[in-house]
Parts: sequence; C-alpha cells; structure tokens
Amino acid sequence: MASAVVSELERADRSVEWLSVSTGIDREVLASKLHFHEDFTMVDLSDIATALGVPVSALAPSPRPPGR
Repeated sequence: MASAVVSELERADRSVEWLSVSTGIDREVLASKLHFHEDFTMVDLSDIATALGVPVSALAPSPRPPGR
C-alpha cells in the first residue's frame, strides 16, 4: 500500500509534509509507513484517500490473479 500512496502523492504533486497536515498523521509516523516500517490502518487509508481526492481502492494493492 505504501507504493500506491507514494504514487498518488506524486501524481497529486504533494509532499509528505502536506499529507501529514492534511490527514493528521504525525509526519514521522507517516514517513515510517511510507518506508514499509509500519502498516497503514484502514483509517489512515481513508484519511489519505480523502486528502488526495481518490477512492480508497486506488490505494489498495491489486488483486492477484487466481492460481498465484
């Protein structure tokens, strides 16, 4: 999910600092999550999606094809 968040953040031309302020997620905690050190919660993803103006599904990993 971190990769999807980073992609959407870059697409929106926004900074981690902006996302932190917009979501209320502490900047250091957010950075840790973006570097795969901590997991995002569903609340995090909802807040991030709202801030970026995208559906939560845009931040979820793509489903794997059957049989893999």
